[in-house]
Amino acid sequence: MFHNYGFEVATILKDAENIRYKLKHPYVGTEHLLLALLKSSEEVADLFKEYGVTYDSFKEELINVIGQASNYQEINLYTPMLKKVIELANLDSVDNNNGLVTPLHLALAILEEGEGVAIQILLVMDVSLNDLYFDLKKNVLPKNKRNKNLEVLKIGVSMSQNVKKEKVIVGRDKEINYMIETLLRKQKNNPLLIGKAGVGKTALVEELARRIKYHEVPSLLDNMEIVLLEMGALVAGTKYRGEFEERLNKIIKEVIREKNIILFIDEIHSMVNAGGAEGAIAAADILKPYLARGELKVIGATTLSEYHEFLEKDKALDRRFEKIMIEEPDDAMMKNIINAVVPSFEKYYDIEISEDNKASFLKYSKEYLFNKNNPDKTIDLIDSVCARKKVKVANMQNSLNNLNIIKEKKVKSLKNGNYKEALKEAINEDEIRQQIINHKNKSSDFLTDEDILEMIESKTNFWVKKDEKVVLNNLKRKLLDTLVGQDDVILKLIDSFNLNVQKNQSFLLVGGSGVGKTETVKVVSNVLKTEFIRIDMSEYNTAESVYKLIGMPFNYSNKSEYVFQKLKDHPYATILFDEIEKAHPKVLNLLLQILDESYVTDSIGDVIHFDHCYIFMTSNAVGKETIGFGDVKKTSFDNFFSKEFLGRIDTVIQYNSISKDVALKYINDHLINKDVDLEKLLLDSEIEKFGIRNLKNNINKLNKKNSVINI
Repeated sequence: MFHNYGFEVATILKDAENIRYKLKHPYVGTEHLLLALLKSSEEVADLFKEYGVTYDSFKEELINVIGQASNYQEINLYTPMLKKVIELANLDSVDNNNGLVTPLHLALAILEEGEGVAIQILLVMDVSLNDLYFDLKKNVLPKNKRNKNLEVLKIGVSMSQNVKKEKVIVGRDKEINYMIETLLRKQKNNPLLIGKAGVGKTALVEELARRIKYHEVPSLLDNMEIVLLEMGALVAGTKYRGEFEERLNKIIKEVIREKNIILFIDEIHSMVNAGGAEGAIAAADILKPYLARGELKVIGATTLSEYHEFLEKDKALDRRFEKIMIEEPDDAMMKNIINAVVPSFEKYYDIEISEDNKASFLKYSKEYLFNKNNPDKTIDLIDSVCARKKVKVANMQNSLNNLNIIKEKKVKSLKNGNYKEALKEAINEDEIRQQIINHKNKSSDFLTDEDILEMIESKTNFWVKKDEKVVLNNLKRKLLDTLVGQDDVILKLIDSFNLNVQKNQSFLLVGGSGVGKTETVKVVSNVLKTEFIRIDMSEYNTAESVYKLIGMPFNYSNKSEYVFQKLKDHPYATILFDEIEKAHPKVLNLLLQILDESYVTDSIGDVIHFDHCYIFMTSNAVGKETIGFGDVKKTSFDNFFSKEFLGRIDTVIQYNSISKDVALKYINDHLINKDVDLEKLLLDSEIEKFGIRNLKNNINKLNKKNSVINI
């Protein structure tokens, strides 16, 4: 009877007999076989566990329903129903496993028979027998067993392996249904998911794989399997010409023959040139004929910019796909997504996340992580904050452990009369105790806004927790130490600063050369710890120079680097447009949009944000134009800028000219050897024309000369 069974199945049947004996039942039935399977077969146990059936729960229910006898029955007698189940498992194994029975065959046979005590117990436990049957059948179908040796599964990864019954995505039914409709079409049945990085393109495919596994799709897709095919793995190891084409053709033929595989190619734009070495054919060219005939189904995913750069240019490949745009979820959808993912993080980190925390995660990720996309950036923020909180809890536990060790050392030192060492340990004890108190005051077992903002600072390298007054006082002190003769200008600048505004701030600094306009901007960037971007507008005096800022159009070049590209990696920046009056009107029009809307769109369609940028513009020329009579004079800007442009600038600051008294004070503070002709020094420095700059250079030369003489 056991000649068709391997060691594993023979052991399971023996376990079934032992279980029957321990329960004092008279016969070995399907219920004992199922218990043995749940005990000894990890594959069967994992599958049944998804339906709430474990060895312990099934055994408990069996005892409740059947009970136990008072006497042991020594002889093992199989019930007629169990014999039918074993015979059915034998027949199934002949069809798909060369006659060798596996634990999955036995479990499937119990459900296929549809009767017996095991089935009755499962019904009492409210198990969906149809869903369980389909899951078991998928694991023992001939094609799935054979697929394990396929080239496509050696290179690719089955996306249905680790999916769970719970939904992995929220609020994307429209896009998923569009995918399913496209896959069911007779022609052009290849969906192409296009969206920004992080909007959930791959997650959509994972959700489709889950729906296929749990039979939540039309019957035509019910037995399909989605396989992730990576171009890097496909190309790897193909050293000689023809190897890549041979491997890809083999995979395509396997997929066509099996008829139940859907290929998923993430970053599908990479296949346009994959394998396209000298004398070789690119992957896209090999796939085109099969895609056109509808012989295989392919799901692709790429970003909008890469679609335009690679796929759209290949018209023959582009028309093989049905494009599905995946937009970033709105706030309402994000709330649902956060509610769906938070329980898994709470369970994993053993941390409670409140409703206020959820709102803060969404708010702060939207305000400060705008160079990334939802839902990825918010979920990533939740994960990061929880991980850091876990580290804090662990550190506090370490502090408590260290506190106990130090207390023991202190007591030991006192007993030994080593009072100096005891005093040292007592001081350490107080320090650690204070650290623990501070930690408890700042945080608890719950997440706080401070925890979230602390992680925001780590991710953005921009302060968000510091007190605005403290920062402005530091900025004021640094400017007063750096600039000469501009105390009233500095006070006006500080008064106009609003560090918490959620839109860019703009300043027009006007005055003669060398009065400290550029130095002001450098100090601001240094104190606020932002990226400093200086743009000399004398280089932007032609209409075409606007492309230096936002990139060249695709028709010309799609590889050019551009100035505002830095803001993608450093969104918190201090930008200086030096000598703004020299810019071309087209450049000024672009600046109008930045000042008004706080964003521009670059040449590849990406939105570049200026929400947290400090924008400074300097001008030498406008400081020379004044109108009015008597002592009251007003700077005129009309000859240089339009009213629309001036109306969008938050603050205009007029710098003072460097007076003789200010210059003499500067000389007195910085010149080492005062035994020089000060009048000649002032005359040579031309402070009326060049401000403090020439004077500073001349003083440095004199100080250097004096140092050489002293040596």
